[in-house]
Amino acid sequence: MYRDIATTLYKRGQASMDGYQMPVWAPAVLLLNLIVFLPVTLIVTYTFQHVYPTLAIVEDPSPPTYVSLQDDERLNDEYSSAPSEPPVVTASLRSTHRAVYAAGGWRSLFRGFTAYIFLVIVRGFVSIIFVGAGVPPVIVVPLVSLVLVQPYAVWTHMIISAGPNPRPFWKRLPPFKRTFEATALPVLLYVLANEVTTFIPLLLAGLLGMNIWDPENPNALPQADKHDAWKGFLVLLCAILTHVFFVIPAQVVLTRVQASFLPEEEDTIVPFDRTFGGKVEPAIVSGKGYVNMSDAWKSFSRASWVRLVKLYLKIFAIVVALTMIWAGIIIPEYILIANNSRRVDDV
Repeated sequence: MYRDIATTLYKRGQASMDGYQMPVWAPAVLLLNLIVFLPVTLIVTYTFQHVYPTLAIVEDPSPPTYVSLQDDERLNDEYSSAPSEPPVVTASLRSTHRAVYAAGGWRSLFRGFTAYIFLVIVRGFVSIIFVGAGVPPVIVVPLVSLVLVQPYAVWTHMIISAGPNPRPFWKRLPPFKRTFEATALPVLLYVLANEVTTFIPLLLAGLLGMNIWDPENPNALPQADKHDAWKGFLVLLCAILTHVFFVIPAQVVLTRVQASFLPEEEDTIVPFDRTFGGKVEPAIVSGKGYVNMSDAWKSFSRASWVRLVKLYLKIFAIVVALTMIWAGIIIPEYILIANNSRRVDDV
């Protein structure tokens, strides 16, 4: 919805500049904005919103048999008779960033990015195929998500894996049958949670009588109302709460199930209990080799929930701050360019 509104605003702004010639320095300003904001936007929208939460969901602060990669060399030279609790890597954004950066430099901030781009492109392509085949739109999203359970799982594996892996992601795909059996229900739960999080705020906006964007008339922007401020705040608060109580729990279950069948030869950036408290047995020992939804939920401690919600709140604050900074720079630039533009007839 917000993307469509933004597109409408862009088209209106573009239309308002028809018949005008921008100053010669305007393209340089726009290029500078792209150079400055693109890397920051990528880090915030991908690293902060996908990589860091995934690591926080997977981390177990006190796994039964974990030795971090950084401590391994030290333990070969030193002997410690009094074991100590390992620090929680995802306790703060700073410590999470240090751990990710130490695993591979600035490229590690975009770990799994190729799989993510593949998912975005293929999801759109497959959706078009299903819609063109007459599949109802309400079924397309869960159906496409089930088709892509393999790349979705390997994306999670690429994010949490510690060492660099020379194999491309398509050669790291887990077997489809096993992946489908493990993640089909968590995937459907996650899809349902996202649909609920979209529907409830829109329902609330309708009950409050807000003038919301109409997808059947995409070029018409909602008309402003004097009560939109407090109504918009309630809708935003509703969207945040539904995300916290529906999407995040579903994401926790799905991510932990996906992580449970990470190949044994791959180590992780954060401490990780592969057995989930003894609930998971390797497939070679007559076990399924992955955790079920119930154990994935129960094994996520209260302290981990608090840590994850705090992380999301910090990320939300960063997104809001970045949006305000972006608006504070772009809007004055737009006004400056508009004031220095001339009609084509006058040139």
